[in-house]
Amino acid sequence: MLENHSHPVIIKKIKKTHAGHHGGAWKVAYADFVTAMMALFLVLWLVAMLSIDSKKTIAEYFRSYTVFKGQEAGGATGVSTFKGGPVKLDPDDGGIKSPDKKLELITVKLNKVVTEKLNQFREQILIFTTRDGVRLELTDKGQSPMFEAGKAKLAPNGEEVLATLAAVLSEFPNSVTIEGHTDSSNYNVNGYTNWELAADRANSARRELIKNGFEESRITRVTSFASAVPLKGDPYDPRNRRVSILVEPK
Repeated sequence: MLENHSHPVIIKKIKKTHAGHHGGAWKVAYADFVTAMMALFLVLWLVAMLSIDSKKTIAEYFRSYTVFKGQEAGGATGVSTFKGGPVKLDPDDGGIKSPDKKLELITVKLNKVVTEKLNQFREQILIFTTRDGVRLELTDKGQSPMFEAGKAKLAPNGEEVLATLAAVLSEFPNSVTIEGHTDSSNYNVNGYTNWELAADRANSARRELIKNGFEESRITRVTSFASAVPLKGDPYDPRNRRVSILVEPK
C-alpha cells in the first residue's frame, strides 16, 4: 500500500489596494499656462482699444535711444556737429522724460494745423510724441523738396512749412532743438560733406523760425547728424533728407 504523503497547501491572498494619487505638478503647469493665456488675450484686447497716438507713445517707449559724442562746432551759430557711432542712453539716466498732457495738446494742435493749412505736405511732415518731447520730421519727397538740391537754402515748400509751424510753436512756452539729417549718399564737395550740409540746413530752419516770430532764446540746440540716424527702411530714401524739430517738455 502506497504511503500517504501529505503536502502543505499554500494559499496566497492578494490584497488589492487603490493606486496612489498622481503628482500634482501637471496641475500647476496647466494653471500657469491658463494664466499666461488670459494675460495675453487681456493685453491684446487693451492694445486693440488704444488710440493711434497712444500706440505711438508706447512704441516710442521701447525704442533704442541714441546719442552721438563729439565736439561742438560753429561758435556764433550755435551749431553742433556730432560724429562717431551711436551709444545707448541708459533709461535711468534721467535724460528721458515721459510725455505729459501738455505735449499731447501740442501734438493735437500741430496735427490740426498741418491738416488744415499744410495738407499738401501731409506725407512729408511726421509728428509723434516721444519721451523726449514732440518730434516733427520735415522730410523731402521726390519733386517736393524742403531744400534746394545739395544746398542749405530753403525751397519755397520749406519756407511755407516752417512759417506755419513757427506760428503754432509760438503759442506754447516750450523750448525746441533742431536737427539736420541727410540720406546716405556720399556727398563731398571740396571737403563740404553731409555733416556740414545737415548742420547748415538745420541752421537755415532755425533762422526761418526766428524770421516768422519764434523766440530765438527758446532754441536750445542746433545739431547735425548727417546720415547717422536714418528713418527705417532704405538709407538712401529721400525722406532721410530732413530737418527734425523736437519740442521739449516744459
